[in-house]
Amino acid sequence: MPVAFRKVLALSILKVSLISQVLAQSEAVTSPASSEVKDLAVALVRVKSVQEQEHLLTQKESTPASLLAALKALAAPLIQKGDLNEALRISRLAVRIAEKTGDRMQLGLALYEVGHIQARRIPPEEALNHLEKSLAIFEELGAKKEQARALLAMAIAYDNERRRDLAIKTGVKALALSESLNDKELTARILNILGTAHTERGNLETGLEYYHKARVLSESVNDKVTLNQVFNNIGRLYTAQGRYAEGLDYLHKSLKIVEEMGSGDRRSVANKLQSIGLIYRRQGRLDQALAYARRSLAIFEETDDKFGITNIQNNIGVIYKAQGSYAEALEWFQKALHGYEQLKATPGIARSLNNIGDTYRLQGHYDKALEPLQQGLRLREQLTDRGAVSLSLNNLGRLYQDQRKYAEMLDVSRRAAQVAASLNDKEELWAAQERIGRALFGLGQLEEARNSFVASISTLESLRRNVAGGEQQQQSFLENRLSPWFGLIDLLISQQQYAEALTVAEQSKARVLLDTLQAGRANIRQSWSKEEQQADEQHRLRLVSLNSKLTAEVRRDKPDASRVAELKAEVEKARLEYEDFETRLYVAHPELRVQRGEAPIIKPEELTTLLPDASSALLEYVVGQDETYLFVVTKGNQQSNVRVYTLPVKSDELAKQTEAFRQQLAGRDLGFRTSAAKLYDLLIKPAEAQLRGKTNLIIANDNTLWDLPFQALVNGANRFMIEDAAIAYTPSLTVLREMSKRRQRGAGAPTLLALGNPSLGNDTIKRAALTPRDGKLDPLPEAEQEVKSLGRLYGGSRSKIYIGADAREERVKSEASKATILHFATHAMLNNASPMYSHLALAGGGANEDGLLEAWELMQLDLQADLAVLSACETARGRVGAGEGMIGLSWAMFMAGVPSIVVSQWKVESAGTRDLMVNFHGALISSKPTKREALRQAALKLMKNPETSHPFYWAGFVLVGDGR
Repeated sequence: MPVAFRKVLALSILKVSLISQVLAQSEAVTSPASSEVKDLAVALVRVKSVQEQEHLLTQKESTPASLLAALKALAAPLIQKGDLNEALRISRLAVRIAEKTGDRMQLGLALYEVGHIQARRIPPEEALNHLEKSLAIFEELGAKKEQARALLAMAIAYDNERRRDLAIKTGVKALALSESLNDKELTARILNILGTAHTERGNLETGLEYYHKARVLSESVNDKVTLNQVFNNIGRLYTAQGRYAEGLDYLHKSLKIVEEMGSGDRRSVANKLQSIGLIYRRQGRLDQALAYARRSLAIFEETDDKFGITNIQNNIGVIYKAQGSYAEALEWFQKALHGYEQLKATPGIARSLNNIGDTYRLQGHYDKALEPLQQGLRLREQLTDRGAVSLSLNNLGRLYQDQRKYAEMLDVSRRAAQVAASLNDKEELWAAQERIGRALFGLGQLEEARNSFVASISTLESLRRNVAGGEQQQQSFLENRLSPWFGLIDLLISQQQYAEALTVAEQSKARVLLDTLQAGRANIRQSWSKEEQQADEQHRLRLVSLNSKLTAEVRRDKPDASRVAELKAEVEKARLEYEDFETRLYVAHPELRVQRGEAPIIKPEELTTLLPDASSALLEYVVGQDETYLFVVTKGNQQSNVRVYTLPVKSDELAKQTEAFRQQLAGRDLGFRTSAAKLYDLLIKPAEAQLRGKTNLIIANDNTLWDLPFQALVNGANRFMIEDAAIAYTPSLTVLREMSKRRQRGAGAPTLLALGNPSLGNDTIKRAALTPRDGKLDPLPEAEQEVKSLGRLYGGSRSKIYIGADAREERVKSEASKATILHFATHAMLNNASPMYSHLALAGGGANEDGLLEAWELMQLDLQADLAVLSACETARGRVGAGEGMIGLSWAMFMAGVPSIVVSQWKVESAGTRDLMVNFHGALISSKPTKREALRQAALKLMKNPETSHPFYWAGFVLVGDGR
């Protein structure tokens, strides 16, 4: 839900809830209702006609105050449920009764009740009329506290109508009265609504000041009701400003208060879950966002809250749109539009139209997109909802960009930027600034375009520094926000400023990994309280237990499919809950956060330090939507020579060709050479002259190119690239600079820790002729031979070899930090949906370890090794995180501190892998070449063997990181 805190639909429940609380705490004296009076109230409500009600009133005796109190008690749960029509019918009956009795105080309170129910409607029909009447009665009676409460209710109604000036003016009057009465609780509530009115008027600092004053007062009198609302409002405000860590902190504080109060206000819980989900969505954690949205939806459905249901339907559509599931997104948006139309909720209608139009745009249906986008903008302008207006303008700008209508794009984007800047809405501001840059670029105004791109990048960097959570949360933030960097790269290349363009490309890559390498990782457990440590252990053990159950079920001869599906769902739920818990710990302990944006990007003059000699070359790819750039850096006279080649291939076509080729090799397809030559011509041949004679290549990949085995590409002489050059890969050149600083940190000869063929409790299964190290979890006798051979190579004094039942997960966690070389010869399982839950299969270690060394666990280790070899299937793979690289086991190993890793790009065959690995380590020990050259020599040996000459056997493993 975009700019959630500014949306009146989302706030109306909270605001009117405040009115309910004000009324409930009125000091007017009412008589407690007896059972007879309660029965009379129920009877009055059951009959529909006024005549029948009048007849009942003449038959039964009761005091007006007690009867009105009983009617109010009947209306309260209806208000809570959202049945406003029925609640209004009861409250209007109370007004008629009060009018007949002539009791002015009771009439004032009854009118007040009607007004507060009407204020829930959007717009709040007739609410102010009833509230003004009640205020007049309270003034006539000199009831100052009731006057203050009526004024407060009117301020909220004005705010709902977006009449902010009147809301502030009325709130100030109410504040003066409450302060004269020294009523701290009421004063805190008034300060809270003044904060909201100022915030939505654009006076953000003033609004925040009022919120904090309200917080202090409500804490002083232990008013948890108001404190809950204040925390919620501050959380929404910080979220809108892009201060995600602080926003998440306050929203969780608000949620905790509601849970502690046990008030049964389920809708309040649902709204907070919705707001927390918004933060996760903005940080790119769409799985977490969807989980929170579904939890919120379940509560709204349980309470039959039609507005809440409709709002969440829209939010779920936004998440599907962000995932690229446009058909599903449109279904949710159409549901939401229908719901908003039934509720006559104009802001929601505008929101749905805006989302529908933008989804049509993403599908390429530009003609269908324009009308809903313009209609949504007109409605938002009529509502004077400035935050929503900037979002609509930005979406129109995206449409004009796709149509290359640069003048129209520039106009709407400038308007969007102006509004977003006035509201300090950085999320919409960076998007508008980037679009201004692209429009100016298209119109040939290059310097102005450059300034806009730089401004957009600066805004994004300020947002990135406020991401809530640890490395996993940080990593996903930039994934869908790299367009300003790409725009600036396009512009600089058009001006032939190649070195500067390469620097900008480096700014967009591997930022989280770079921050960690530069600043180091904090001991995350050091600052935790005992309770936090216990909670963390409970989450971890729950995952261990569920993983163990799932593994046991999968390994059965005839697994129960329904039970497997059930356990997978439970594991996923536990995973999301654990990630959420960890994110909140980082919020609660800001000292754990890595200093983001502080690591210096490599400078052009530093590039020569990565080129040991004239036979080396650096290749960096930047994959754009419509074309791909190849930067090639070679050694010139005392400086680096940077050239750029524009490759005419769109990202989606490049992804298709890359994956098709990888599948050919993984499937041992004999017809692979045509694809290998085609990809060479596309990706390498344009730079062939500059690369002539280069025997050491370092490739900084991008996007789906992480799945491409360059070593198996075939040049014009029908030779594989690996025959002429050793190849290593790196997430970025800046990261490579930092990784090279960690090379050979340990003194003396290398020490090896190797684990192979762990006992997995599946001894009766016979191994197939060619056992891939995949998820089948069959025994791996070749893996056992592999690590035993390595033990002999390194010698008993310099190696620890564990096989079978001794190859336990616990040994890795306790001993890996002491080794300089790590080697795992086992099964691996790739989790495409959640790559940080990809794992290496090891022997279990009792109740506390499940034998699955998952990427997130690996990342938490503090390793000193110079090299790690993951001799298993698909360990180089995971999810390509735009701007960060391949997220999975390899990324986790880097985060743990290892600068060089050898990993696989497909499901490798066990016997061939054994030979490749023994040859690789043998080359390292005997001739002491660079790691990338040792891997090349090992691959060439397999290539020369007719039985293993296909690239399936020798091209599957790659060296990533420092290859020296």
